[in-house]
Amino acid sequence: MKAIICSKYGNPENLKLGNVEKPDPKDNELLIKIYAATVNRTDCAILRAKPFIMRFVTGVFKPKKLIPGTEFAGKIEAVGDNVNTYKVDDKVFGFDDTGLQSHAQYMTISKDKALALMPENLTYEQAAASIEGAHYAYNFINKVDIKSGQKVLVNGATGAIGSAVVQFLKYFGVYVTAVCNS
Repeated sequence: MKAIICSKYGNPENLKLGNVEKPDPKDNELLIKIYAATVNRTDCAILRAKPFIMRFVTGVFKPKKLIPGTEFAGKIEAVGDNVNTYKVDDKVFGFDDTGLQSHAQYMTISKDKALALMPENLTYEQAAASIEGAHYAYNFINKVDIKSGQKVLVNGATGAIGSAVVQFLKYFGVYVTAVCNS
């Protein structure tokens, strides 16, 4: 299968398109054909290994996972023997900020990872692009006591995280003032 390969930290020029063996799912994994994946802020941080502390998760001297990618949407092609929550042909999407190796034609993922069935009204592209920002936004606002009617200023409201924060806050009945760079 085709995949993006990253054998050393640095700039995007280090990424190469190559051929690798198609993975086989283990007993608790799913094989997913990738239809859409993103390049997001987490992927860029992993590529550059900045901040440095990331290297303790992604590899001290070089990337542990040669195929980058943290976010995806696709269709299940095979399931391991111990998987009963998903089935072949299910449309799924997911995110893991330590890396999923989703910049490839196929990937495997544990049935217990951050994975969900796609809503029927979303395209693969929409599903893949909807996760990372919402993940960080929810984890941010979940740490503060948000009450309906509060007034909140969101700085950087046009990025993935900022726009998700605005949507969550509006859902919770918060009065939002959103600002961004010109």
